[in-house]
Amino acid sequence: MKQLFEPVFFPDHKSLVWDYQIYTDDHYKGYYHWHQCCEVLFVHGGQGNVVVNQQMYEIRPGMLFFFQPYQLHRIYSEVSRESPFVRSIFYIDPQVAGDLLKGFPKRRAVFTALWQNNNPYCGFDLSTQALVLESAYARYNLTRMSSAGDDSEDIALLLLQLLECMGTGETSLLTSEERRNLHYSEKIMKWIEEHYQEEVNLDQLAAETHLSKSYVSRIFHQETGSRLVDYLTARRIKQACRLLTTTDLPVEQIGITVGFPNASYFNKLFKKMLGTTPLKYRKSNE
Repeated sequence: MKQLFEPVFFPDHKSLVWDYQIYTDDHYKGYYHWHQCCEVLFVHGGQGNVVVNQQMYEIRPGMLFFFQPYQLHRIYSEVSRESPFVRSIFYIDPQVAGDLLKGFPKRRAVFTALWQNNNPYCGFDLSTQALVLESAYARYNLTRMSSAGDDSEDIALLLLQLLECMGTGETSLLTSEERRNLHYSEKIMKWIEEHYQEEVNLDQLAAETHLSKSYVSRIFHQETGSRLVDYLTARRIKQACRLLTTTDLPVEQIGITVGFPNASYFNKLFKKMLGTTPLKYRKSNE
């Protein structure tokens, strides 16, 4: 079973975990999860969507997604032999990346904004820079395959090329505002963000999003590829993890706070989704 928290383990002498041109053409359902480090996903080909920060982004060639540490997200792709999902993913500790970029203050500022700020944008359309990025990724992959160790200079060069494509200063993509109408699923996620700690009332959700009760769950699944209840559960468990590591509240009280008034059910669900009990999770993060 896929778990919400997927820790990334960095091999000895490696500060970047690298997966180049992952190819999927048979099945890619996707699931909600997060990591303890930064995840950078670049799309070479495919279609589908990414859900993060109560927003949904379209998967298409040239899109780059930056997920902050512990940021809940879900990647879903509609794959087939005619339309495979091809992507490159790398994971890096933000402190390591910051050290590598010390000599480049403008690019370092962009990276800091990406992983540290409450930036509303996590998906960036770099299709106009796709050839540059494809070349940078291919070059780094070739260098990595021919080297046994971890070359900090090559990692720094990859980061610099990526950040250059994203822009710096006033022209940075981080400061741009994309004006578009919200998807129904985004409206639903925004409502859940305000009410997930309560007993969610489907009638109230439907009324406030101006949708019929029967349509709410159907359109959410249609747009995101996941069930509404899965998103709600993931959001509640994510908040429970935060409270377990930042407060001294009793486990039972945390369950009630995030929307699980039944302590036994909360413990059982938490262990199912994270592979450990709430108490053990708290102790392991002390």
